[in-house]
Amino acid sequence: MVGEGFLILDARESHHLVRVFRAKVGATIEVLDGKGTRYLGTIELAAAKAVRVAVESVKRQAAVTPRVTLLQSVAKGRAMDLILRMATEIGVSVIQPVFTDQGEHGAQKMEKWQLTMIEACKQCGLSYVPDLVEPCRIGDWLQSNPDTGGSLRIVASLEEGSRPLLETLKTAGPLDEVVVAVGPAGDFSIAEYELLRASGFNAVRLGANVLRTETAAAYILSVVDQAAKS
Repeated sequence: MVGEGFLILDARESHHLVRVFRAKVGATIEVLDGKGTRYLGTIELAAAKAVRVAVESVKRQAAVTPRVTLLQSVAKGRAMDLILRMATEIGVSVIQPVFTDQGEHGAQKMEKWQLTMIEACKQCGLSYVPDLVEPCRIGDWLQSNPDTGGSLRIVASLEEGSRPLLETLKTAGPLDEVVVAVGPAGDFSIAEYELLRASGFNAVRLGANVLRTETAAAYILSVVDQAAKS
């Protein structure tokens, strides 16, 4: 909670700060709201359920461009956690988990996923937590998000005829938005590739080797990030 000149941390963050990090009254800390605002302040009350911080300065950081959306086929257990953590650290704006023909379809742990992303932000000192969207069928997402020509859409592909990733990024020029699609361990199905092509996705290859889905996600997002900054 933000008041006039102070912050009160929620129970989970307060417990972690007081019980794990042993923070005391008078300690200087930085608080991130995950939406671009950073608060520097001093602890006034070090209670395990509600730490109160006197705010001394506030900084606002602009959102990173281009805006990157990760369209990620839901992976099993730790693999999905790793993808979420790496995507957050690299700096994506939106993570949209999707159900695919050869991916996972069980009950999803949105709260756990969100906490994984928050922890990644805290460890790296990032100002923004990516938006995590409720999982949906990939076909439903494509139908609800038609290609309007305002973004570059790329899909990591094992198909013949896919272009090198860097070549595709270089010919695209300056970008405001990039949508990256990464398939499951068994790859997208033929029907899904057809849907992706019809929705404006460019098939790109990530080198000569077949990569695990978590490796593919980290690889393609890292290259997109570097290309955007070069």
